[in-house]
Amino acid sequence: MGFNERIGIGSLALLPKDHLYDFVDQLMEEFVVVGPVAKGSEFVFSEIRDPEQVRLDYETTILPPKKVLHRPFQTLFSFREDGGITEEERINKRQVLFGVHPCDVHAISILDKAYGSEYPDPYYMAHREQTLIIALNCTQVGKNCFCHSLDTGPSLKEGYDLLLTDLGCSYLVEVGSESGTGIVERTGLALAPRVKMVEKEKRLDNARKKFRKRLLTQGLHELLEENFRHPIWEELIKSCLACGSCTMVCPTCFCYNVVDKIDLSLKSGRRQREWDSCMLLEYAQVALGHNFRRDRDARIKQRIYHKLLYYEPQFGTLGCVGCGRCISACVKKIDITEIIVRMRGE
Repeated sequence: MGFNERIGIGSLALLPKDHLYDFVDQLMEEFVVVGPVAKGSEFVFSEIRDPEQVRLDYETTILPPKKVLHRPFQTLFSFREDGGITEEERINKRQVLFGVHPCDVHAISILDKAYGSEYPDPYYMAHREQTLIIALNCTQVGKNCFCHSLDTGPSLKEGYDLLLTDLGCSYLVEVGSESGTGIVERTGLALAPRVKMVEKEKRLDNARKKFRKRLLTQGLHELLEENFRHPIWEELIKSCLACGSCTMVCPTCFCYNVVDKIDLSLKSGRRQREWDSCMLLEYAQVALGHNFRRDRDARIKQRIYHKLLYYEPQFGTLGCVGCGRCISACVKKIDITEIIVRMRGE
């Protein structure tokens, strides 16, 4: 086996770029593979039907891979007038999330805590337990990315089964789990010498120099606590449409609503949960019409404060991973990094 007689966690391998499609094809024989594909000028995570669909040269995707684990629409069970209830079948085939960027892997680790801790969510966990992650370090940087500020990119230290880094003519493959070890063994990847890690770090250092946005986290909690009534909130009321786009594309938002959908015959239906957003007017509305966050500034504050202040005591990390999707999705170009800059008086 060359440089190492045994493949294990921490081993290195090389995947030549001209063998990428063959590698994906081998994965498809064993797993459902979900990876980045082109959609017009943008990219989305989608089930791979043809290995040549895979695009690892993407900057970011419209929606995060969260959608594979926490479905935008999830039927919980169906029901009939006669009292019959049919529970939705859970996923029963293993799947691979392929080409996931470090920020999105960090986001999945947050979802794991939110949905898998004291009261595990059976629907999320059913998907998560069947999912392997083949991550991809970022050697190119999107215009709205600021993951380097939050230590959630462009490189990754944990949370993956395999980790790829673009070295030019090949991908360096790092093994992060026993499942990843099995994939390397079954696909016959050649092992790589440790010196390849030097080349990897050079490419990642070059990527770190390309970031155009940053979010300074030093003293962030105190800053937010002291600026709850900062004039910027009044300015944002005039700009924000409260459409919820920022939360729909966020990889760490996990709120949902549960609704009953009745068919036109009124004899059957289904109970469904669907993504919800704290930015929407009806989100905090309760019985008899009272709304705890009727005012738009209250909803804007809730989003920002939840990401940058409220998450950490609960999950031990900020709720923002610096992917920049909320900035890209906002038609009014509201920028979370600029909000903090304004608060700091910079």
